[in-house]
Amino acid sequence: MKALYIFFIFSYSYCFAQNHKTIIKEEYVTLKTYENDKLVKSDRTKKTFTYVYDISSKKDSISYYDISYEPIDKISPTIFVLKKEQNENNLLLLINENGTSDTLHISFFDNSKSITINKDIYFLNSLYYNQLKSTILINKNILDLIDLLDDDLGDYPYQFKDLLKITSNNKYKNSKLKILSAKIYTTRTQSDTQDIWNVNYKYNKNGVLMYLIKKSNDEEIGYEKKLLSQKGREYKYKIYSNVESRFEDNNVIAFDTDKNTYNAILSHFQFGKVKEEISQLKRFSLQNFVAE
Repeated sequence: MKALYIFFIFSYSYCFAQNHKTIIKEEYVTLKTYENDKLVKSDRTKKTFTYVYDISSKKDSISYYDISYEPIDKISPTIFVLKKEQNENNLLLLINENGTSDTLHISFFDNSKSITINKDIYFLNSLYYNQLKSTILINKNILDLIDLLDDDLGDYPYQFKDLLKITSNNKYKNSKLKILSAKIYTTRTQSDTQDIWNVNYKYNKNGVLMYLIKKSNDEEIGYEKKLLSQKGREYKYKIYSNVESRFEDNNVIAFDTDKNTYNAILSHFQFGKVKEEISQLKRFSLQNFVAE
């Protein structure tokens, strides 16, 4: 662990000598809150959040700051570093937050055109596999790893969610890049029970993702994504997710890959409290620049 921490310190000082800085702003508004089917709140309280991403020139390291409540010089960043392992087809995504470390194991398999993330397996078409082998395995591009995992289907370190705001959206910019299927392994939070999920993807004749479903061996649906509309580079999806029958989300998201905008209407339901919160989220990039 000490050696890993030293590696992070070295990477932080070396990789960010010249970097690309992206600032993301989010506006979150709670629209309505229901308890036992009764409206209890509708004050439309607005909250604003700001995040800074220092991305190294090689895109193999990212330093993440949440500056919503404190200035950047008062915050210790979460550091992400993509590092090659001794096996030429394996990498590690190293994550360090306030001295606490976590990892994501990544492996490439040419025969099956598949990538494993920890135990999860993603099967890709040849074009997408070859591209990711070049950008992730050879060039260690974290942004393309984020794009591969942007539906957040597996049990990955919680810090990884902070990276999903800067996905490269390559799968939507180039409709020839496709995930064909996946197998996901998750462990329940309140027991050691492991669930196995089969993920299927369907595309229209233009190569646009029409439908994604994550279904367990017991036919339980954990995640479902349906295309509602597409106009140019703007996509609108309806997304359903269920977490161990404790929480349920029914969201409608819209994003534009050219304008780098993201809007969502979020519906979050807690079964134990019989409570539903409906909110609106707007996300956009403030600026992108190279910092010396």
